Amino acid sequence: MPETVTRDRVIDTAVKLVESNGMEGLSMRALSAKLGVAVTSIYWHVGPKEELVEAILERIGDEAGAVHTTGRTPHQRIVSTARSLLESLDAHRALVGLAHQQGRLAVVFAPARRALAEEFHDAGLSGAALADAVNAVIQVVAAFSLTEAVVQRSPKQRTDIVTLWEGKPPIDRAAATRLHDQPDAQRTFAVSIDALVKGLLD
Repeated sequence: MPETVTRDRVIDTAVKLVESNGMEGLSMRALSAKLGVAVTSIYWHVGPKEELVEAILERIGDEAGAVHTTGRTPHQRIVSTARSLLESLDAHRALVGLAHQQGRLAVVFAPARRALAEEFHDAGLSGAALADAVNAVIQVVAAFSLTEAVVQRSPKQRTDIVTLWEGKPPIDRAAATRLHDQPDAQRTFAVSIDALVKGLLD
């Protein structure tokens, strides 16, 4: 027997369509075809497309902003939350893009902001220091995710056309070699978030 069509199933399917094809791939016709029902059934369960988009936006925090916190120390727990947020943003870029277009990015970051605020509170921060710490972590994660999205859509970049120093570099060879190579994005993020959290907790 065909699966019963419900409001939740319609919204779940719409979310998957956005994630796989972007907003341009979301239409009432495409959604009805995916569900195997008439377009009128979609309208019956969620209303017009504007209301469907609103329903998707209500789900975005749970989907694109979901975070998990692990570790024993405050430092470990905050870093793990930041890593988890980055993974969620990267896995749900189409939903994050929709939230951005609709002026609803705050919904995406709300779960992480709550989790980070509680972790920094437990670590002894309060007031402006706590708020600044949460905002700093969110900013670094969001900026890194955005940069990586741009890099992944860009042509492969050459590193053989730039020489930082003529002759012997004034730094050690290992450092000079690493600086010449394309940066390891994940290593750079790990170093950045680790240093940031250490500084915020000191």
